[in-house]
Amino acid sequence: MKTDIGIIDIEASGLHFDSYPIEIAILRQGICKSWLIKPEKNWTYWCETAESLHGIKRRDLYENGLSVCDVAHQINEFLSDSDTVLYSDANRWDDDWVSTLYFAAKIERNFYVDSIYDLIDKEKWHEFDAHKALLAESGRFRHHRAAEDVRMIKETFLHITKTK
Repeated sequence: MKTDIGIIDIEASGLHFDSYPIEIAILRQGICKSWLIKPEKNWTYWCETAESLHGIKRRDLYENGLSVCDVAHQINEFLSDSDTVLYSDANRWDDDWVSTLYFAAKIERNFYVDSIYDLIDKEKWHEFDAHKALLAESGRFRHHRAAEDVRMIKETFLHITKTK
């Protein structure tokens, strides 16, 4: 089984059909990059509960975030080979937020988002979730920050795929 996979994680303004990406991280070939995203003018939905989880304040995005165009270009550059697949533990949400970003930027993306669960035997899905939860509680990672979450997902994936 291939273990050198790319991982993506996205923090968002909430879990709502009007939510949008606010932080994206990608871990690929041992390199982790993350981006804070400045909201577009029509991106107004904000969930206080989501903010309490990730700890990112809306004003931080305006002060430190990059434009959707800059983020989309930088991600495409980081993933310069064509047909790159990135794996997520919440691929339906993450793929939707990636689409939201690239639609707003009016740029074509050069990667796909698939489920990390597709790489794991179904019998190990629960073990994956349990191990990731243990890592989240360990204090080694700042859970719900994209860069930390991609590292935690990768470590969990390697642990699950090495156990027999």
